[in-house]
Amino acid sequence: MKARKILFYIFLVLSIATNILIIVESSIGGSGSASQSASISDWFIKILESIGITISDVETFRYVFRKLVGHFLLFGLSGLFTSLSLVFSDYLMNKFKWKNMLFCLGLGVSVAVISELIQAFVPGRYGTFTDVFIDLAGYIGFAGITYLIYYLIKRKSKKTNEAI
Repeated sequence: MKARKILFYIFLVLSIATNILIIVESSIGGSGSASQSASISDWFIKILESIGITISDVETFRYVFRKLVGHFLLFGLSGLFTSLSLVFSDYLMNKFKWKNMLFCLGLGVSVAVISELIQAFVPGRYGTFTDVFIDLAGYIGFAGITYLIYYLIKRKSKKTNEAI
Protein backbone atom coordinates (compact mmCIF):
# COMPACT_ATOMS: atom_id res chain seq x y z
CA MET A 1 0.00 0.00 0.00
CA LYS A 2 2.86 2.36 0.77
CA ALA A 3 4.36 1.94 -2.72
CA ARG A 4 1.01 2.83 -4.31
CA LYS A 5 0.76 5.97 -2.20
CA ILE A 6 4.25 7.00 -3.29
CA LEU A 7 3.32 6.34 -6.94
CA PHE A 8 0.19 8.43 -6.49
CA TYR A 9 2.26 11.40 -5.32
CA ILE A 10 4.90 10.93 -8.01
CA PHE A 11 2.31 10.90 -10.80
CA LEU A 12 0.40 13.77 -9.22
CA VAL A 13 3.55 15.92 -9.19
CA LEU A 14 4.37 14.91 -12.77
CA SER A 15 0.81 15.75 -13.83
CA ILE A 16 0.91 19.18 -12.21
CA ALA A 17 4.39 19.89 -13.63
CA THR A 18 3.36 18.86 -17.14
CA ASN A 19 0.24 21.02 -17.05
CA ILE A 20 2.24 23.99 -15.77
CA LEU A 21 4.76 23.44 -18.59
CA ILE A 22 1.91 23.44 -21.12
CA ILE A 23 0.55 26.75 -19.80
CA VAL A 24 4.02 28.34 -19.64
CA GLU A 25 4.87 27.17 -23.17
CA SER A 26 1.61 28.62 -24.51
CA SER A 27 2.52 32.03 -23.12
CA ILE A 28 5.85 32.23 -24.99
CA GLY A 29 5.78 34.67 -27.91
CA GLY A 30 5.65 33.46 -31.49
CA SER A 31 9.30 34.06 -32.35
CA GLY A 32 10.53 32.42 -29.14
CA SER A 33 8.24 29.45 -29.61
CA ALA A 34 9.24 29.03 -33.26
CA SER A 35 12.93 29.25 -32.37
CA GLN A 36 12.57 26.73 -29.56
CA SER A 37 10.59 24.36 -31.76
CA ALA A 38 13.01 24.72 -34.69
CA SER A 39 16.05 23.94 -32.55
CA ILE A 40 14.44 20.76 -31.20
CA SER A 41 13.21 19.61 -34.62
CA ASP A 42 16.60 20.42 -36.21
CA TRP A 43 18.28 18.27 -33.58
CA PHE A 44 15.88 15.45 -34.49
CA ILE A 45 16.59 15.99 -38.23
CA LYS A 46 20.32 15.55 -37.50
CA ILE A 47 19.57 12.26 -35.77
CA LEU A 48 17.52 11.09 -38.76
CA GLU A 49 20.24 12.14 -41.18
CA SER A 50 22.86 10.29 -39.13
CA ILE A 51 20.96 7.05 -39.79
CA GLY A 52 20.53 7.81 -43.49
CA ILE A 53 17.08 9.44 -43.58
CA THR A 54 17.02 12.73 -45.49
CA ILE A 55 14.29 15.33 -44.91
CA SER A 56 13.62 17.18 -48.15
CA ASP A 57 11.06 19.70 -46.85
CA VAL A 58 12.44 20.98 -43.55
CA GLU A 59 9.67 23.54 -42.94
CA THR A 60 6.90 20.95 -43.33
CA PHE A 61 8.83 18.57 -41.09
CA ARG A 62 9.19 21.30 -38.44
CA TYR A 63 5.46 22.04 -38.59
CA VAL A 64 4.43 18.38 -38.27
CA PHE A 65 7.06 17.81 -35.57
CA ARG A 66 5.75 20.80 -33.58
CA LYS A 67 2.18 19.48 -33.76
CA LEU A 68 3.22 15.93 -32.82
CA VAL A 69 5.61 16.82 -30.01
CA GLY A 70 4.36 20.20 -28.80
CA HIS A 71 0.72 19.28 -28.88
CA PHE A 72 -0.02 15.55 -29.19
CA LEU A 73 2.89 14.14 -27.16
CA LEU A 74 3.00 16.84 -24.46
CA PHE A 75 -0.73 16.52 -23.87
CA GLY A 76 -0.37 12.75 -24.08
CA LEU A 77 2.09 12.89 -21.19
CA SER A 78 -0.33 15.10 -19.28
CA GLY A 79 -3.11 12.56 -19.86
CA LEU A 80 -0.83 9.69 -18.87
CA PHE A 81 0.40 11.28 -15.64
CA THR A 82 -3.05 12.59 -14.67
CA SER A 83 -4.77 9.26 -15.29
CA LEU A 84 -2.01 7.36 -13.46
CA SER A 85 -2.31 9.63 -10.43
CA LEU A 86 -6.07 9.02 -10.42
CA VAL A 87 -5.58 5.28 -10.96
CA PHE A 88 -3.28 5.10 -7.94
CA SER A 89 -5.75 7.15 -5.90
CA ASP A 90 -8.31 4.46 -6.83
CA TYR A 91 -5.89 1.77 -5.68
CA LEU A 92 -5.53 3.59 -2.38
CA MET A 93 -9.30 3.54 -1.93
CA ASN A 94 -9.49 -0.01 -3.37
CA LYS A 95 -12.27 0.76 -5.84
CA PHE A 96 -12.67 2.18 -9.30
CA LYS A 97 -14.50 5.46 -9.61
CA TRP A 98 -15.88 6.47 -12.99
CA LYS A 99 -16.01 10.09 -11.84
CA ASN A 100 -12.18 10.05 -11.81
CA MET A 101 -12.26 9.36 -15.54
CA LEU A 102 -14.66 12.25 -16.06
CA PHE A 103 -12.48 14.52 -13.91
CA CYS A 104 -9.44 13.47 -15.94
CA LEU A 105 -11.24 14.25 -19.20
CA GLY A 106 -12.49 17.58 -17.87
CA LEU A 107 -8.98 18.56 -16.83
CA GLY A 108 -7.63 17.67 -20.28
CA VAL A 109 -10.30 19.71 -22.05
CA SER A 110 -9.73 22.64 -19.68
CA VAL A 111 -5.96 22.73 -20.14
CA ALA A 112 -6.28 22.38 -23.93
CA VAL A 113 -8.81 25.22 -24.19
CA ILE A 114 -6.95 27.46 -21.72
CA SER A 115 -3.60 26.97 -23.47
CA GLU A 116 -5.13 27.89 -26.83
CA LEU A 117 -6.96 30.88 -25.35
CA ILE A 118 -3.67 32.12 -23.88
CA GLN A 119 -2.06 31.84 -27.31
CA ALA A 120 -4.80 34.01 -28.81
CA PHE A 121 -3.47 36.90 -26.70
CA VAL A 122 0.27 36.30 -27.16
CA PRO A 123 1.99 38.22 -29.99
CA GLY A 124 2.86 35.95 -32.89
CA ARG A 125 0.76 33.03 -31.59
CA TYR A 126 -2.65 31.82 -32.63
CA GLY A 127 -5.09 29.71 -30.67
CA THR A 128 -6.85 27.28 -32.99
CA PHE A 129 -9.56 24.65 -32.70
CA THR A 130 -7.33 22.29 -34.69
CA ASP A 131 -4.68 22.50 -31.98
CA VAL A 132 -7.31 21.84 -29.30
CA PHE A 133 -8.30 18.66 -31.17
CA ILE A 134 -4.66 17.58 -31.52
CA ASP A 135 -4.13 18.29 -27.80
CA LEU A 136 -7.20 16.27 -26.86
CA ALA A 137 -6.28 13.40 -29.19
CA GLY A 138 -2.98 13.01 -27.33
CA TYR A 139 -4.51 13.49 -23.91
CA ILE A 140 -7.49 11.17 -24.42
CA GLY A 141 -5.38 8.62 -26.28
CA PHE A 142 -2.80 8.23 -23.51
CA ALA A 143 -5.34 8.50 -20.67
CA GLY A 144 -7.69 6.11 -22.45
CA ILE A 145 -5.00 3.46 -22.85
CA THR A 146 -4.05 3.90 -19.19
CA TYR A 147 -7.64 3.44 -18.03
CA LEU A 148 -8.16 0.50 -20.38
CA ILE A 149 -5.11 -1.29 -18.99
CA TYR A 150 -6.23 -0.47 -15.43
CA TYR A 151 -9.74 -1.79 -16.12
CA LEU A 152 -8.38 -5.02 -17.64
CA ILE A 153 -6.05 -5.56 -14.67
CA LYS A 154 -8.90 -4.94 -12.21
CA ARG A 155 -11.18 -7.30 -14.14
CA LYS A 156 -8.55 -10.03 -14.26
CA SER A 157 -7.83 -9.58 -10.56
CA LYS A 158 -11.55 -9.80 -9.76
CA LYS A 159 -11.93 -13.01 -11.80
CA THR A 160 -8.88 -14.51 -10.09
CA ASN A 161 -10.28 -13.68 -6.65
CA GLU A 162 -13.69 -15.14 -7.56
CA ALA A 163 -12.07 -18.39 -8.71
CA ILE A 164 -10.33 -18.86 -5.38
